[in-house]
Amino acid sequence: MKTYLPQIERRILVRPNQTYGILNYDLDNAYPQRMLELVAASPTAKDCWNKRAKFITGNGFEVKALSKQIVNEKGLTLAKLLKALAADKALFTGFGIHANYNANFKISSVNYVKFEDIRLGDTDNEDTADKYALYSDWGRKTWKNIMRSKITFLDKYNPDPTIIQQQVADAGGWEHYKGQLLYFNPEVDDYPLIEADSVWEDFETEAGIKIFNNREVTTGFLPSTMLFMQARREEADNSRPDTDEYGGINTPSQLEKDLGAFQGTKSAQKIIVIEYEDESTKPEFKAYPIQNNDKLFETTERSVEARIIKGFSVPKELINSEKSSGLSNGSEKKEAIIEFNDNTTPDRLELSETFSELFSHFHININPTDNWNIIPVPSLIADDNIGVKAGSSINDLLLSNIPSKNKIATLVHAFGFKQAEAEAMCP
Repeated sequence: MKTYLPQIERRILVRPNQTYGILNYDLDNAYPQRMLELVAASPTAKDCWNKRAKFITGNGFEVKALSKQIVNEKGLTLAKLLKALAADKALFTGFGIHANYNANFKISSVNYVKFEDIRLGDTDNEDTADKYALYSDWGRKTWKNIMRSKITFLDKYNPDPTIIQQQVADAGGWEHYKGQLLYFNPEVDDYPLIEADSVWEDFETEAGIKIFNNREVTTGFLPSTMLFMQARREEADNSRPDTDEYGGINTPSQLEKDLGAFQGTKSAQKIIVIEYEDESTKPEFKAYPIQNNDKLFETTERSVEARIIKGFSVPKELINSEKSSGLSNGSEKKEAIIEFNDNTTPDRLELSETFSELFSHFHININPTDNWNIIPVPSLIADDNIGVKAGSSINDLLLSNIPSKNKIATLVHAFGFKQAEAEAMCP
C-alpha cells in the first residue's frame, strides 16, 4: 500500500553560496528583506508586529537603573538595546548582538546587529565555518551587486578566554580582531521563519487591496472605458537630442495628454473638450461592464485581516477590538492583555537569560543585583475599576433630574448601550 503525501513547497531553501562563503537565506538570499517589505505594506501585519514587540519589551527591566546604562562608545543604552532586540524577536523570532573584547578577555562594548543583515557561514568552507557574515544590503536595494570586500565575518559567541585567544591569533592580533556575534536562533543550524510565515501571502493580499482602492480613488472611480480612434501615423521626430535612443517610443498625442489629466482625484467630474474635424475622426468611448467587487473585496479584506492576526498569535481585542459597551470592553481587553502576556513570556525570558549571560562577562558590573527580569505590560489600563466607575456614573445619571430623553441619549452615545436598553432603564 502506497502512502500519498501532498507536495507542499518548502518555505525557504538553504543553499551554500561559494562566492560569498555563506549559506543563502532562501534562493535569492533575501528572505528577511522580502518579509520586511511585505509587512511594511500590510497595515494589519505592521500593527501585529508592533503589538508583539511592545509586549516582549514590556515595561522594561525590573531594575529601573539598568535602562540608562550605556554599553558602548556610541551611547547605546540597555533600554534601547532591549527595544531593538524585542522588535527582531517579535518578527524574526531571533536576534543578533555583537560583542567586542579587551585584552583581559572581558566584553568591552556591545552593539545591536539587524537580524536581516546576518548570514550563516558556509559549514563546508573552513575559512567561514562557525562564523557569521554581516552585510547591510543582501537584498540589493542600494547596489546592484554584493561587494565581497564589504562583508564582515564575525566569530561565533564564546566567552571562553582560550577560544578568544585563538580567534585573536587567527585574526592576526588584537588590532585586527573584530569580536564575536551572539546569534539567537530558535532553529538548530538553520535559518528561522518569521513569526507569521504561514500567512505571508495574506500580507501581499492586503497590500494589493490597498493599492486597488488607491487606484480607484486616484482615477475618480471612473468606469473602465475603451477609446476607439483612428490610428495615427508616426512620423520621424528629429528635434529631440535623444532621438536615436528613444526612436521606438511614441510621443503621446494632445488627446492622450488631456485624457490623462482628466483622471485623478483633483480632476474628476471636470469637463473635457475634444475637437475633431469630421465624423470619421470622432473618437468613440465605450464603457465595458466589470463585475462589482465591493462586497467581494470587503469579505476578502476581513478574512485576510483575521488570518494575519491569527498568524501573529495576537488577541484580536488588541488589534481590532469591536466597539461594545463600556462595561464589557474593559474586562475583555484586560483578559486579552493577560493572555498575550502569557503568550510572550518565553520571549521575555529568553531575552533576560541572554542579557544575564552576556553582561556576566562585561568589563564592569553594571547590574550587581543580577536581576534581568522584564516587567510584563500591566493590565491596569483595562482594570475592572473602569466598570465600577462607569456603573457609579450611570447610577448618578439615572437619579438626576434631567429629562429622560437626555438620559437615554447619554446612555447610548457615552456608555454604548443599545437604544432599547437605554429606554428600558429610563421609564
